[in-house]
Amino acid sequence: MTTYRNPWHKPKEPHYGPEFYRTEVTPEEYKGYLIYHRTREVWDVVKDGACVTQMAGPNGARQAIDKLVEERLSQFPNSMSGKLT
Repeated sequence: MTTYRNPWHKPKEPHYGPEFYRTEVTPEEYKGYLIYHRTREVWDVVKDGACVTQMAGPNGARQAIDKLVEERLSQFPNSMSGKLT
C-alpha cells in the first residue's frame, strides 16, 4: 500500500479529504512524478510523497506534469548548457 500527503487537508473541513491518501494501485512514472489512478474519476500526481495536483484522466495528469516541469525549467533561464568546456 502506498500513502502520500493530501496538501489540501483541513481537519475541520472534511470535504477537503483525509490527511493522507492511501492506495494499492501501481503508479505510472512520468518525468519524475508518479501518477496514481486512485478512484474511478481521479488521477493523483505525486512528487516527494505529496499530491501536487488531481486530474480527471491520465492524459490530463501527464499534461499537468509537463506544465510543472516547464515552469520549473523556466526558473533557470540561463542554463549551463553550452557553457561547459
